[in-house]
Amino acid sequence: MKIEFDPNLIEEVIFRELKVREEKGDFSLTNEYHSLADPVYENFSLDERPVEFKKIEWDFFKKLGFSTIIKEIFGEFSELETKIAGGVMIKALSPFDEGSNLTKGPNSEELRKRVTIKLLPERFQDVVYLKKLVRHELTHIADMVDESFGYRDERLGGNPMEESIIRERYSTFWDIFVDSRLIRGGKETVSDKESRYQEFESLYKKIPAEVKVAIFDVLWQDEHLTHDRILELSKDVSKVIKIAEGLPVKQVKKVKKTLLPGSQCPLCQFRTYHWVDNPEYESHLVDAIKKDFPEWESEDGACERCIEAYKVRSSANVYS
Repeated sequence: MKIEFDPNLIEEVIFRELKVREEKGDFSLTNEYHSLADPVYENFSLDERPVEFKKIEWDFFKKLGFSTIIKEIFGEFSELETKIAGGVMIKALSPFDEGSNLTKGPNSEELRKRVTIKLLPERFQDVVYLKKLVRHELTHIADMVDESFGYRDERLGGNPMEESIIRERYSTFWDIFVDSRLIRGGKETVSDKESRYQEFESLYKKIPAEVKVAIFDVLWQDEHLTHDRILELSKDVSKVIKIAEGLPVKQVKKVKKTLLPGSQCPLCQFRTYHWVDNPEYESHLVDAIKKDFPEWESEDGACERCIEAYKVRSSANVYS
């Protein structure tokens, strides 16, 4: 299977690797790179230099074993060989930009699509996690080309807010389906069962904890989820609750909520890496938030921007 790499991704990966080694006092790779790159300025014209630099960077990328690592993970998915027209690894611009998709093949007449995976260049500094991430994304792709899964690229909600909520739920259900199968198959992936439960739990705050545990255990063991079933669950909370019907429900000790980096703020619905999870000490702030969001609890947390906005509003009310 042919796998291509974005030159911009390769370039940043190489220079990050050089910098990391330099910070550890190892300049051998840097010296080797300059021994090849510096003569380019003397021997090639301005127009020719970018191509020559890309050749050097590609050779270093291969020498460091990064291309082999990616190809080995692709090799775990032999079922994709006849269903896709290769893959391309592209530089992601942010953590939110990372992910995978199917795009048109290299030739306009090619019926098969190819895999596009966007990765942050720094992922290559942690090879163990890199393998887990690419494997996780390729499992998504395997589902997308599996007729029994029935994937369709479609609008999920009627308006932007609804679309955001449903898409967040859909993504969580699908990630549960992906990682549970990988773990049962003895393969490492990006999240374990506990982490996926925390994501699921954060989406359904009003369902009793013991019921959520029972529902999640069913989802974790399900080998036959489909696009339509995931979408049905994402759109209708009652369908999620129905999973627990007839199941033995154990009492679960309530634990402090874990606010996951990159998950949605319950107030503005935007993803955040900057949580404020202890606003309860300012009772007037909590009261102001609950006035707008009656079902919100202080343990649900909120992003820094929302908390700051409510602080400003509360201050204005004090002096008005």
